[in-house]
Amino acid sequence: HQRPMLSLANAFDAEELTAWEERNARIAPDVRAGGYSTEVKIDGSAVSLTYANGHLTVGATRGNGLIGEIITANLKTISDVPIVLEGDGHPALVEIRGEVYLPRVSFARVNEEREQEGEPRFANPRNAAAGALRQLDPRITRRRRLRMFAFHLEVIEGRLALETQSQVLEMLAAWGFQVEPHRQRCATLAEVQEQASRFEALIPTLPFGADGMVVK
Repeated sequence: HQRPMLSLANAFDAEELTAWEERNARIAPDVRAGGYSTEVKIDGSAVSLTYANGHLTVGATRGNGLIGEIITANLKTISDVPIVLEGDGHPALVEIRGEVYLPRVSFARVNEEREQEGEPRFANPRNAAAGALRQLDPRITRRRRLRMFAFHLEVIEGRLALETQSQVLEMLAAWGFQVEPHRQRCATLAEVQEQASRFEALIPTLPFGADGMVVK
């Protein structure tokens, strides 16, 4: 990857989330006034998509965060992955980060087919999605009916006038990506804390695997 794919830090209660903000504020004092986005943490397989002048050139797994496995042909079979970005004003070179997942309905269908063929069932949708991305035959990947949500971008060459994560998500949607719809813009960390219980109730009702709330 031209920019590392970093991992998320964990916070398991309100005190840990407050401590996270305090650490950030010591580095950049204006962080408390910057606001936050809250997003569903999708339980899937992280990927990176490289676009040159708006055209998809390389798709890769996260790997170790620095080096991933090239799976461009398989990612092109996913309907949520634009081959050419919509709109205009795209950077000359940009990496789009997202999460490939298998909807619960598709997961049940895949496991039923595997059982009929005498193959072991997948333990969870995340494993099934990761396995599909690594298939040598893209036709097999296509049959899994994978989906993808985009949530981040890294401009390698060029410039974008974006100031917040919420604006990043809006830009990704304008370029033709699917962006998870339950995101919220919060002015303060107190508002983020209020969102936590809503996300906790929401996650079991979603048609795909999710395992938390992301705060950026």
